Amino acid sequence: MLHPRLSFWLMIALSFGTGTLDAATYLGMDRVFGANMTGNVILIGLSIAGSEHAPLLGPLSALGGFAAGSWVLGLILRRVPYAGGRDASLVPVFWTAACGMLAVTGVLAFLPINDFLIHAVTLAIGILMGFQALVARRVGVPDVSTVVITSTLSLLFSEAGRFWGGATTAATMRRFAAVASMFLGAVCGALLLQIGLWCAMLVPAIVLISVALAFTVIQHPSRRVTEDAQTLVSA
Repeated sequence: MLHPRLSFWLMIALSFGTGTLDAATYLGMDRVFGANMTGNVILIGLSIAGSEHAPLLGPLSALGGFAAGSWVLGLILRRVPYAGGRDASLVPVFWTAACGMLAVTGVLAFLPINDFLIHAVTLAIGILMGFQALVARRVGVPDVSTVVITSTLSLLFSEAGRFWGGATTAATMRRFAAVASMFLGAVCGALLLQIGLWCAMLVPAIVLISVALAFTVIQHPSRRVTEDAQTLVSA
């Protein structure tokens, strides 16, 4: 993985955007998680069991979109191999997710909101988050999946401290940053929701655009040539 430190902070930014997104969708879109599919699975189960407080269609839309997006993108990425530490899939997938999230934000900002629109947007967000989760995995930053932190929390607490074979300080701080970024994103989303749903949704869109721009610069051909030359000189 090239530029590990930059890649780490870009994935932390995505985790922040995901926290904002989940807060916006749960509080502003019929109690559905836009990115946290574990929560949606639980909500679907509660709804099927007859709970009046758990929605069904919204979580189903998000989960279905996430599954479809992951499946389709997975088929495509199997044909895009890594080449010399570079991944040709990162830039187009990040830009697709960024433009899609910006379009979703525009729809929520300018169209009258009704149940049909909410469920359609939820489906689209699920697809985009499937894209984000899969491409973040391709980036390969340990402990930062950008869409879920359950396993990261488990490792953070179970391996805290270096005594008796615990995690290194760097690993602990990396895991803490992943958890904290999603937490702060949720706080940000809840606060921005007081202005409007579109305002909260604008944050993950801006984050995705920034990440897409960063990877565009990182993987630009001219930069590759410069880095390859520097590698040869140092060798």
